[in-house]
Amino acid sequence: MPDSEGRRGSTARSHSTAASTTASTAIPESHEIPVGVQPTAQYLIAPRSRANAHQLGVQPLSAGMLNAAVQGLDVVRRIQRPHATLATLGVGQGDATDILVANMEPEHAQLIAATAPQLVVGHNSALTYGGGPALMQDASVFGMFPAAAVKPKEIRFKVLGENDRPLDGAVVTLTGDTVPSQGTTNSKGEVSLDLYTLHDRPARSLFVMRPGGYWDLYLTEPVVSDAAVNVVRLRGYAETISGFPRGFQHGWGQRLMGLDRLGPNLRGEGVKVAIIDSGADNTHPLLSHLKIGRDFTDGNTTAWSNDLVGHGSHCAGVIGARSEDQLRGFVPEAEIHVLKVFPGGRYDSLIDALDYCIDHHIDVVNMSLGGDTEINAVVEETLTAAVNAGVACIVAAGNSGDAVKYPARSPYSFAVSAVGSIGEVQPNSWDRSNLRPQFLAADGIFSPAFTCFGPEVAVCAPGVAIISTVPGGNFESQSGTSMAAPHVTGLAALLLAHHPVFRQTFAARGPARVAGLFSMIRSLCAPYGFGPTRVGAGMPTLAPVANMLIPAGQQDQPGSSGAAATPGTAGTSGVAGAPGIVGTPGLPGFAPGLTPVPASAVGGIMAPQAAGPMAAGFMPFAAVPGLVPVPVAPGAWPYPHQQPPVNWILAQAGIHY
Repeated sequence: MPDSEGRRGSTARSHSTAASTTASTAIPESHEIPVGVQPTAQYLIAPRSRANAHQLGVQPLSAGMLNAAVQGLDVVRRIQRPHATLATLGVGQGDATDILVANMEPEHAQLIAATAPQLVVGHNSALTYGGGPALMQDASVFGMFPAAAVKPKEIRFKVLGENDRPLDGAVVTLTGDTVPSQGTTNSKGEVSLDLYTLHDRPARSLFVMRPGGYWDLYLTEPVVSDAAVNVVRLRGYAETISGFPRGFQHGWGQRLMGLDRLGPNLRGEGVKVAIIDSGADNTHPLLSHLKIGRDFTDGNTTAWSNDLVGHGSHCAGVIGARSEDQLRGFVPEAEIHVLKVFPGGRYDSLIDALDYCIDHHIDVVNMSLGGDTEINAVVEETLTAAVNAGVACIVAAGNSGDAVKYPARSPYSFAVSAVGSIGEVQPNSWDRSNLRPQFLAADGIFSPAFTCFGPEVAVCAPGVAIISTVPGGNFESQSGTSMAAPHVTGLAALLLAHHPVFRQTFAARGPARVAGLFSMIRSLCAPYGFGPTRVGAGMPTLAPVANMLIPAGQQDQPGSSGAAATPGTAGTSGVAGAPGIVGTPGLPGFAPGLTPVPASAVGGIMAPQAAGPMAAGFMPFAAVPGLVPVPVAPGAWPYPHQQPPVNWILAQAGIHY
């Protein structure tokens, strides 16, 4: 007999869905006065920064004026900004500083935005994370079919693992013409599900996953029987990776980016990295060195290590796993701050976490998360403050296969799309189902169907079938731009820790440092022919700078400046040559804190009047087909009334393109 508990869970879900379609016909009589359902949403209301207020020709609000302006609103929370953020925003004495979270009708929010120019209003959107199969269909389709036409069939499964051992805890999802049925296998590896299809049509898909060392199985239009037990066998990681997890020191993505070819002493010492995600389980042997964090999901700020989702632990492993004979992250010796915003994270949680990054002098932050596609003006001011404070924000582009999500689409972030390798994906897997022939390169790298795309994409990175750490001391393969972003974050942290330009020319925290970092990452990219909207400048690799990176403790010694490294060859892609700044289409780099120079001199730096409502002293480069090199000559910058641009400064430091 099938497991009663697994069976009961599946049936309860199916029955509750069916009941919801008929509930409107069975409302009992009541003496209560009916109340119409009103549209409402949660919004962020923030005082406009002094610089932006003056740009609009208005005076910034005082604290008292802000309180008066929102009187009568259902304010559910006040975000009090740390001193470091306020200083970066240029807040004056007496200025309003709090961000309010309020419930209100959309029309009310629109009215405030239209009539109060001193305020910035934005929807407090829910944040999402991760990718995976889009298995949950719209429940409304259940009501589209006549009840008599949709009849459930009981489908029994038995899931086996290595040596045909029954696997408990495997999650099986079966999709027909209505909402999917899902259940978890018992100790015998068995589970029973209801399949709802129209006129006895076959199932649409079957997805089976088992945490803790097994590849998933994904089949479209599977042949399943309602007369016998359907046996499913999953392949273990140890069957496909020799000796796993021992000896598995680098994932395929890390190897492709050149981490395995670096010296053992390049480990990210001295750099601060933040991971804004679901927390990280530091009881995992490879994450036990993680000691710093903050939980923004509830009042218990110390619960950051309780990762209920597993997503943040996975990202943490790619960036900073520490082991001698197992998986190694990019920067295992970096100071990693774990900032928990999931489950339940919204934009206000993201603001909290970014404020933390500013206050704690974080160098680079990984955000494998996103909201909707609309740029949020309130979050945008915080991102501006972060970059002006020297925090490099690296963000996953999104996994919905359409437009880049926010905050990845912000000009103040560095958006990362995902690529996969055909040699690394398993047959009959969800990863394989994302392969499209038109997005497959000759070397087997492909742009998966799920990755978001658009002109905002800066670079791409490995994000398909990425094995990393998850709670409980386990390992798991996950896919998504959420996995791609940590690869770039790890690479960025390595550059900040070990490239001499970030100890010399760009040693000072600030927007110029962020600009130099992002431009250097682009210069290290291997391009792909899928188009810049899918892969940006391409995939960055460490090979061009490997001989310039200096271990901790040697960076101030004579001869350690890296100036003797061979400069890149003019006109190359930046892959075979030495590091530099390569102009690439759609560069969302920055000319931060610098007065823009004439376009004839630098080729496309945005003029002040074209910059829009940006923060003072922070201008993004225009999206032009490459930056024209500034003539480099020994001596002073030839324009005495203008500050030199970032690419000229880098050239003086011996970094050419």
